[in-house]
This record gives sequence, C-alpha cells and structure tokens, in this order.
Amino acid sequence: MIKALVGCAAALLAFSGTTRAEGPKTHIVEVVSDYGNLRMAFRPKRIVIQPGDTVTWVNLEAEEHNVVSYPDGYPKAAKSVISPYMNKKAEKWSYKFNVKGTYEYHCIPHLPMGMHGRVVVGRPSETGEFHEPNATQMKNYSAMLREYFDEEDFKYKPRGQRQANGTSAHTAK
Repeated sequence: MIKALVGCAAALLAFSGTTRAEGPKTHIVEVVSDYGNLRMAFRPKRIVIQPGDTVTWVNLEAEEHNVVSYPDGYPKAAKSVISPYMNKKAEKWSYKFNVKGTYEYHCIPHLPMGMHGRVVVGRPSETGEFHEPNATQMKNYSAMLREYFDEEDFKYKPRGQRQANGTSAHTAK
C-alpha cells in the first residue's frame, strides 16, 4: 500500500508541472564571417537567457571580431560588455550575465556591415532602465571606434533614435 501511495505521489508530481530548478547554463553565439555573401553576423542575433547564465561567442573563421556593448545599450545596474579581439578560428570569449535586462552589442571592425546582436536576460529592459553614458564613457567608446574609422565616418545615434527608425547606432557619412 505504501509503495502504491509513493508511486501515485511521484506520478502526481511528474504531471503537475512542477519542475526542479536548473542551474546556470552556457549559450553559444556564433561569430559568422560569410565571405560568399559579404556578410558578418552574430548567430543567433537575439538570445534570451536567465540571470547567472553565460554566453560564449565562438569565432567561426580566422577573422578579427569583438563584442562591445553600445554605451547606452545595457541595464543601468550592469557593466558594459567589452571583449578582446578574437582573431583565430574557433577562438572563444565568454561573459556571465547577472543583471536582468537587455544588452545591445556589436563588432567594432564590422559595424558598417550591421554586425550587431542582443542578449535579453530574464526580461527586456524598459526605456528608463538603460545605462546613460557620461562624457568620459562616450570619449572612451569613440576612441575604440577610431581604432578602425575616422571620426567623421560615423555619427553616433542615441538609443531612442536607433529604436525609432530600426537602424544601427551609427550613420555612415
């Protein structure tokens, strides 16, 4: 009788929708250099994860790429995401996301090609929840861009302008 009750209880738990909490996960984003179509991309372009999860970017070719958050493209309570350059095929870089919200990022060398992506941690950020960069942060971000581009090549557009017309953070001149 006890075995039958234990069996029934186990069956009820199995079908009740109650699940055991899982630990943090690692998600893969491929860094794609599609020479045939002259396209550089992150795949998937958008990923939804949970706080405590890690995203690992994997360079699929021997092409120079990095992962850099837009200066106003991450939650206020978070730090900006800035990877070193990945130059080798199969080179990887990982980042653990602990703060809920939206992280918008791009690859500096391939910014003109529209190489950008988004990580949503737990839930998307509301408009007022994004980081607001100060003058020093904008100066540092501009310095990273100038490693590849002349200052006149791109005009930075703040997050609100990017979202309004569905374009990237920069306008080529």
